Amino acid sequence: MKKTLVSLLSLLALSSLFTLTSCQKETTGNGTQFHATMESRDGKTVLNSTALNWVAGDQVAIYGTAGCGIYSATPQTPATVATLDNVSGTTGDGPFRAFYPSSLPVSNRYGLWYVVLPVTQTYVENSINEFPMYAESSSNQLSFKNLCGVLKLHLTKANTNITTITVHANREINGKFFLANRDGEPVLSFHSSQITQFSDVINGTKAVTLVCEPAQAIDNGKDFYIYLPATFESIEYITFTTTSGQTCTKRVKNGVNIRVERSAVTEITLGENDLVFNSLPEGTLPGFFSIRPDGFFIRFSKGNLQYQASTDTWRFAEHQWDYVGNDTMGTVYENGVKCSNTLISSTYNGWIDLFGWGNNPTFNSTNNSEYNGEECWRDCNISNIAGWHSLSRGEWHYLLYYRANASAKRAFGSVNGVHGLILLPDSWTLPEGCSFTTEANGGNSNNYTQTEWAAMEAAGAVFLPAAGRRWGVNVEHVCDRGNYWTASYSERTYDWCYYLSFGSVSVGIGSYGYKYYGRSLRLGRVFFLS
Repeated sequence: MKKTLVSLLSLLALSSLFTLTSCQKETTGNGTQFHATMESRDGKTVLNSTALNWVAGDQVAIYGTAGCGIYSATPQTPATVATLDNVSGTTGDGPFRAFYPSSLPVSNRYGLWYVVLPVTQTYVENSINEFPMYAESSSNQLSFKNLCGVLKLHLTKANTNITTITVHANREINGKFFLANRDGEPVLSFHSSQITQFSDVINGTKAVTLVCEPAQAIDNGKDFYIYLPATFESIEYITFTTTSGQTCTKRVKNGVNIRVERSAVTEITLGENDLVFNSLPEGTLPGFFSIRPDGFFIRFSKGNLQYQASTDTWRFAEHQWDYVGNDTMGTVYENGVKCSNTLISSTYNGWIDLFGWGNNPTFNSTNNSEYNGEECWRDCNISNIAGWHSLSRGEWHYLLYYRANASAKRAFGSVNGVHGLILLPDSWTLPEGCSFTTEANGGNSNNYTQTEWAAMEAAGAVFLPAAGRRWGVNVEHVCDRGNYWTASYSERTYDWCYYLSFGSVSVGIGSYGYKYYGRSLRLGRVFFLS
């Protein structure tokens, strides 16, 4: 398929990360042929003024009574029509279900069909890359319908090179969707599902990232296309990232509702004055930590997340070692009075930093069933700063164990007398006058003064204080154990959620974290570095 005269290229190979069933190619085909058309509007196949055509070699997955077959397209005249010839797999008889592209993860369970929309898309100049389509028929005549709509971003001018564009909405716009039919048109409804260890995309998030490889220079105007599921919800903000890690976030104005409709293009134009990039986003630390094997990194916030109920105010701790603690232990004060997580309430005028699962920071029930099973701290907007991200189970796992030299870049120690976990960034040079012993070499003797830690922090080091945990109004393990929420709930049951846990000899991801426990949160900003 192509937009006007520009061919579409292959999507990033994310299919291997999914646990859903998709078509597996065989060595030979069975010769079956189908005829395919594209959705028409007023006699033309269009997304508004953007035409889509078949391109030779486009591949479609077609499901029938015998299973799944892969079919290759040969465009006809006009190019909105194509013949589809079998190249692998066996389809059998109808009714038929056809999906473009063939790499789109698809599953059929109890007669219900599901598709998985990716968390990342690949930029192709002047193109909508592998725009998803669907057709169902009892014959070999397939009339494809568009599964999504398109967000078109027109950047008029910017003196920079764009590496990623991330669209944030107020509901899930990637992950697993249930395929329904409404008045003859396909409808995608988000469907939460189990997650896998290294990819939480199936569980769905509220953001989609367009990856530009190579980075795209914005000199005299350029268009970027991102396909999104049609929803009744709205786009909230868009974040642009440059090759140097600079970011620019553009929020939708209050009272303005930007929605993407199925089979239509929603256009946003941004000029040079709209794209002002910051070298280091407010509240972030300088170090880059890889969280996935495909070029995604995080910069952590300068401290743990804190909340003041009396003013409904969020903030990050002033120092990385700061924690609220209980009535006797902790480093946080408000107007000279020590703060305590044991005083959690909807009117408390001090600060708290141990939160139960969900988005109600002062909820302190010990009844696990009262907490939202799917609610998480995945995307947070703190103090009017958009785009803060809580790492998923898989992302924490990759950072701790699978990035390059991971075991040499973590250890236990203390900063300003507070015990915790020390993490070093991917690119690391030990500051002059400082020392560091890895966990494998007994790294529990890394004790830093405020001055020494200032040098470590400037070099990119991150410190997670062992702030303990809370249940109800009781706080335990203060300055002994660290408990940090991930953004992932357990695939076994919604009653349990994944969390990062450490003491003084081991660190790991726990899966039996009851939602009513109050745990710490350390957020970050996500970047793509090619």
